[in-house]
Amino acid sequence: MRKFAIYFLGGLLAAAPVAADTLHLDAAKAVELALANNKAIQQAKEKVVEARAGQGSAFGAFLPQVSASGTYTRLAKTSELTMYSAHDSIMAVPVFDPQGNYIGQTGVPVRVPVGVDSFKLQLSRPNNYAVTGTVQQTIFTWGKLLNAYKIAGLSVDLQQEALAQARAQVRVDATQAFYQALLAQKTVGVMADALKQLEGHVGQVQALYDNGLATKLDVMKATLGLQQLEAQVSQIQSAAELALAVLLNTLGAPVATPVALDEALSPDTTLVELEPAIDSALARRPELVQLRDAVKIADAAERIARTANLPNVFAQANFSYKNPVGFTPDWGSDWNATAGISMPIFTGLSNYNKLKAAQSKARQARVALAMVEDGLRLEVQATVSSLNQEAKNTAYQRKNVEVAEAALGLAEQRFQNGLLTNLDYMDSQVALTQSRVAYLNALANYQVAKARLQKAVGED
Repeated sequence: MRKFAIYFLGGLLAAAPVAADTLHLDAAKAVELALANNKAIQQAKEKVVEARAGQGSAFGAFLPQVSASGTYTRLAKTSELTMYSAHDSIMAVPVFDPQGNYIGQTGVPVRVPVGVDSFKLQLSRPNNYAVTGTVQQTIFTWGKLLNAYKIAGLSVDLQQEALAQARAQVRVDATQAFYQALLAQKTVGVMADALKQLEGHVGQVQALYDNGLATKLDVMKATLGLQQLEAQVSQIQSAAELALAVLLNTLGAPVATPVALDEALSPDTTLVELEPAIDSALARRPELVQLRDAVKIADAAERIARTANLPNVFAQANFSYKNPVGFTPDWGSDWNATAGISMPIFTGLSNYNKLKAAQSKARQARVALAMVEDGLRLEVQATVSSLNQEAKNTAYQRKNVEVAEAALGLAEQRFQNGLLTNLDYMDSQVALTQSRVAYLNALANYQVAKARLQKAVGED
């Protein structure tokens, strides 16, 4: 009864009926769910949104900048101007001869100053109000704004390639997790079949022993082999459960979700040529596209640094509605317009050093691009070699399974006829189980290597 329960559990993942709410998965569906739920992809998408907003902000620098302000100012002391004027009177003026003798008075009255009058002119008011609108337009900046806008656009491209890179990595992770879970499930089935077969063999050995045709040692060795295989089945079942949990976590699904893996491990021995794969990677790999954008960004930043000491031309207009207007304590409008040129004269050589830094960053970007291109060629070569080796290994392991199946059939006949020892028979059974597991590993490894190659060459 215990053996039957172990066998039943061994085949549970592959043969048990699934509930209506079971998540049915093949490799393509697993990748689709991972792409939809992966947090790294969601973050990369938000970075694209951020970069596009930055591009819009850079474009806004070409447009007029309009602002408005309102102010109220209370003066504690107003400015005044004191004005003075002469105070005179009309009177008859006495007349004297040269010797100082009084002759008489003038016949016509004369205006004569007799004092000074003063008054104050108020130059400001204690309460001051103003509503002002300002329009400023940059006219010419030697390409600074244009290069800044190009950098913002390249930043969008760079983040889009980062998103593509994240998606490619998620495809590989989801594919690997799916085929590892499927491999574990298939391995459970293979081991369960081997367990069933070994149980039958133990029964045969026991029957032979009961008829005096086998020794007690044969029975003990067969039983020991069965117990060891039962322990292996239990371990593989645990590994299958863990692989399924890893798959669900990769897909962003709850670990308790019931899953049915609806895909067969089919053989594929297609070989890939190296040079076309390298050419595709150099043209399409997101990392290289990002670095090429980084080189363009560094070049644009260098052009901006070269124009840092050149003059900028701008125009500005202000319109205000305020109280008081001049010396009149009433509301009124006013405006002014300005055209100007701004130019740094001396910045402590900071702009010069910024230019040197920008030139160095441009050279670094080109060196980084060359380094990644060299590393990518080696990566593609290793990936192509791995894929082709797995394709060949699949064919080899399939032949090994065929040979092991034939050997076990022959061993069973010879054992039943008393021409083969129990130990030799069990060796044949173990060899078949190992060959089947190795074949399943080769099939799964080929699919994972295929996904890695697709990422290496930049396929979507």
